[in-house]
Amino acid sequence: MDDTATGFRLGEAGFFPWGTRFNAVVRDFEGMGYACRPLPCTEAYGFATCSAEPSSPRPDRPVLSVTYELAATATPSKDLFARLVIRLGAPQTIQRDELSPHAGLSSHVVLHATWRTVDGIPIGLSLYGAPRATEFGESAGALYLSWGDLEAAAAPWIGDWHAANDAVARAAQSPGPIERFRVSYDVRTSDAHEPLRIAHRCLNAPELLDTPRSIALGLGDRGFALWSDATGRRWHLSTSACTIVLGGPETSRVRVASVQPARGGGFSSIDIGGWWARDAWNSRAIEEAVHALDRVPGLTIERSSGHDV
Repeated sequence: MDDTATGFRLGEAGFFPWGTRFNAVVRDFEGMGYACRPLPCTEAYGFATCSAEPSSPRPDRPVLSVTYELAATATPSKDLFARLVIRLGAPQTIQRDELSPHAGLSSHVVLHATWRTVDGIPIGLSLYGAPRATEFGESAGALYLSWGDLEAAAAPWIGDWHAANDAVARAAQSPGPIERFRVSYDVRTSDAHEPLRIAHRCLNAPELLDTPRSIALGLGDRGFALWSDATGRRWHLSTSACTIVLGGPETSRVRVASVQPARGGGFSSIDIGGWWARDAWNSRAIEEAVHALDRVPGLTIERSSGHDV
């Protein structure tokens, strides 16, 4: 496993350096959210495998982890753990559940262990209670390989994210009209105390920007605001913690849900990219906000309904 510090292997597809974007590995993936795809792979790092599954927060972001399904063979699965101990030393964490009444089931994990290599690469191992059927054969367990350096993974997008924040801050210095709405539920998604906050946003939801203090003032934990710049051309939607610029590739589709009470109490919600606001079912505030958004050029309103079962 000497080359895990610089990249990952995907069987016959070869070696890929860390920083390779998911859509450069899986070219036919559709969608914009979390991306993963199991690929045929018969060997990885000296282990017989069924498949390798690279994953990324988004298809246009780097692969952050790979899961290798370890092929079930005549060799006892506990030997897989022993081989990793020989190569990596004692695990940092280990959880065992061999005595569970479900320990003989393929759906049950009887051992999970984690390591971190000398280069800081996280390695994990899960062993199943019995061989598990997968698309590419029966698996005895899973080997997990992660990059482990989110700041390096996010580095290509951090400059653009800061520039977008600066533009929002400038717009807030002399904003146009501001419409405020108040709901019954907490709408904050604050990650202010997360040490890797900017890296997480750049990798997962780059459309989520910081709310300027002048806009956040008075919104509290249950308020949000629709506002424009002085020209009325750039529109923003803000909670006290997060702001999005409307009309971008990921902020033009407004998903509005009205879920009637059933077993649950029901709710009304607005979702745009990674931004959201939620209230009780049949919320007047949500409906007023939707009507206001309907006046913003370039947005598409999509409504859905159902029951809170």
